[in-house]
Amino acid sequence: MFLKPPPGVDHAPAAHGAIPAPAAPARAGIVALAVALLAPILLFYGTALSMVNTWNSSETFAHGYVILPISLGLIWRQRAWFAQLPARPWWPGLVLMAGAGAAWLAGRMGDVGVVMQYAFVAMMPLAALTLLGPRLASKFTFPLLFLLFAVPFGEVFVGPLINYTADFTVWAVQATGIPVLRNGTRFELPTGSWSVVEACSGIRYLISSITLGCLYAYLTYRSPLRRTVFIGMAIVVPIIANWLRAYGIVMIGHTSGMELATGVDHLVYGWLFFGVIMFIMFWIGSYWREDEQPSASTAPVPASAGAGRAGVVTMAVATVVL
Repeated sequence: MFLKPPPGVDHAPAAHGAIPAPAAPARAGIVALAVALLAPILLFYGTALSMVNTWNSSETFAHGYVILPISLGLIWRQRAWFAQLPARPWWPGLVLMAGAGAAWLAGRMGDVGVVMQYAFVAMMPLAALTLLGPRLASKFTFPLLFLLFAVPFGEVFVGPLINYTADFTVWAVQATGIPVLRNGTRFELPTGSWSVVEACSGIRYLISSITLGCLYAYLTYRSPLRRTVFIGMAIVVPIIANWLRAYGIVMIGHTSGMELATGVDHLVYGWLFFGVIMFIMFWIGSYWREDEQPSASTAPVPASAGAGRAGVVTMAVATVVL
C-alpha cells in the first residue's frame, strides 16, 4: 500500500535526516580521483613500499605518514566542486604521465631511488589531471601537489646545514667571551667537547617547517605574494632557530659544568624550542590572514574560519609529534 504524505509535508529523504546520495557527476569525479590516487600505488607498489620503509627507519621523514591524510582532508574541504564541475578526461595528460613514467624508468636504471619516488608520486596529480580534466583538477591543485612532501628527500642538505650550524655556534660562543678550539665540526670549550652531528643539523626542523609553512600559507592566505613571503619565512626561520638552539644548548652545558643538555634533555630542549618558534611564526602570520573567499556564485561554500584554524592546529600538532 502506498500512502501519500499530507499536503505540505516533504517526502524527500533529506527531510527525515537522511543524507542523499551524491549526484551522478559528483560520483564520477570522486571515483575518477580515487582511481588517480590508487592506481599508481598498485602499479608501483615497490616504490611506494620503499618510501614507507624510509618513513619507518628515519625520524627525519616520519612525517610522511600524515601527508596523504592531510591531502585527503584538503580535498574533502573542497568536495562541493565535484557536484558543480563534471569530470572531463583530458587526453593530453597521458603525455605528461608518460613523461613521469620515463622519469621513473630512468631512476630505476640509474638506481636513484628519490627520482623513482618523485616520479611515482607525481603520477597521482597527473592522473587526476587526466581523468578529471584541467578545470576540475585545478580546484585541487594544492592538495594533490602536497603529496610530493611524502617523498623522503632532504639528506643532501645535511652536510651544509651541519657546517653552517657549527660556524654560527663557534662564532656565537666566541662572541660570548669563551675560548673555543675548533676542528671541523668538533670544538672544545674549557668545560668539555662538542660535536655538530646529523641530529644537530636542523634538517628535521627545516622539513617540518616547510611542510607546515606551505599548508598554513594555503589555508590562511589568498594572494600569491603573501603565500610566497610566508613560505620564505618557513625556510629561513628554522635555519636561524636551529643555530640559536645549538648555541643555547652549548651554553647550558657550559654554564652547568656539562651537567645539563648533554643527554636526553638535549633533544627535549631542541623540540621545545622548535615548537615555540613555530607557534610564534604562525602567530605572527595570523595578523595578515586573508579570510575572504571567491564569491558564492563561482565557488562552493567554504568551511568556517574557526574550522580552518582548528584544522591547521590539529595538523601542525600531528606533524610536529611525528
